[in-house]
Amino acid sequence: MAETVNLEQTLLETVRSLPPAQQEAVLNFAQSLSSDSKKEPPPLTLSLQEIAKLPIRDRNQLLAPYVAAMAEDFQTDPELTEFSVLDAEDWED
Repeated sequence: MAETVNLEQTLLETVRSLPPAQQEAVLNFAQSLSSDSKKEPPPLTLSLQEIAKLPIRDRNQLLAPYVAAMAEDFQTDPELTEFSVLDAEDWED
């Protein structure tokens, strides 16, 4: 129990010492680790061009749930990481 309290206190002190933008990034990351955030994020309503025009902080905040979902896909779906350079399939047909 004492270890948990020390861990929580260390986390709180560390996060409090960060600037607000980094605190938000830590929160987004922690939420991406929780089981609640494993749901599919809602579809984006902005175009890629509109997202590119956003300030980096806003862009990162907007894309954080999608990055977490995509990372999970790459870790669990072998088709996304399987590259067959010398396979027999002709890709030009």
